[in-house]
Amino acid sequence: MASYVGAERASSTDPRDWGRALAVALERLLEAARLDGRYAQHEHLCGVDLVLRIEEDGDGAKVAVRWVPEDGGADNGERERLAS
Repeated sequence: MASYVGAERASSTDPRDWGRALAVALERLLEAARLDGRYAQHEHLCGVDLVLRIEEDGDGAKVAVRWVPEDGGADNGERERLAS
């Protein structure tokens, strides 16, 4: 089953400053899905479970989001696509 990840660095460790990084990470996740042959737009993420991971990165934070489509994706291989 394919999975897709998008990541971006936030310039602050304050959670109130992570919105832009999360939005960019979601766009990168969708781009990874498109490159894999999946027609994926922002509306396809509504109502699905996403995994959010935030790690300290110096004076900021790395925001990453992961999506595992329930339908198995564009192929049946085990892999993860990363866009950053």
